[in-house]
Amino acid sequence: MATQRCEVVNHNEPARCRHCTDEQLAKRLAQGDDTAFDCLYRRYNRQISNFIRKHVSEAEYVEDIIQEVFMRVFKSIASFDTSKRFSSWVYKIALNEVKRHWKRSIKHQAYSLDTSVNNETDGRDQKDMVADTRITPDDLAVGDLFSRDLKTLIDRLPPKQRTVVILRVDNELTFEEIAEICECPLSTVLSRMRYAIQKLRNWLGVEEEEAAAAKQAGIERQAAMNAEKAASNGKKTSDNGKKD
Repeated sequence: MATQRCEVVNHNEPARCRHCTDEQLAKRLAQGDDTAFDCLYRRYNRQISNFIRKHVSEAEYVEDIIQEVFMRVFKSIASFDTSKRFSSWVYKIALNEVKRHWKRSIKHQAYSLDTSVNNETDGRDQKDMVADTRITPDDLAVGDLFSRDLKTLIDRLPPKQRTVVILRVDNELTFEEIAEICECPLSTVLSRMRYAIQKLRNWLGVEEEEAAAAKQAGIERQAAMNAEKAASNGKKTSDNGKKD
């Protein structure tokens, strides 16, 4: 897969890094160029920091996890396949570090990191879930939901659903990239997003509002039909009177 050249030139970077793709920098880092690591750190520090902060509520652990992520990037760069996206690779490392933290945290012991898809989807059969194509990524109305401050509600989502929401909405990754990061099928990512959106809509009362609006619209349509029928009956009565 061909890599894409960076669209934004960061003039704070050393001149030799400014026009390099992430993948090119990763290759140079693997060859021993420490300057390339500095550039990658500048490019991804804020994104990875925000990603981790939204998964880890204990502030005292956040910085340690961030540093561990970039330490693993530095130590493991030789294993990175430069034909793949560096962004997906670094997010995968970050997610793995978050999972390690969850395993150590009593607060998250209630969640199993190996929960099956069925457990994430309110007990629905996986075949039915995957076959349900009524809701597609384009139909999720993400923009409408996230125009409000939903940080607290997003934090209430199950970890796997929360991860998908954050990667999709905050980091603007594609569902295919998220599937690569989470190491799961695309259909699983789509279902996690779908059920996360449904939970958020329920918590926000969006479905109740839509139901009320639909009910009101139905009442108005019925009233219009009754008025039209009454007018038609009145016209018939008038016509009959003229004939008499």
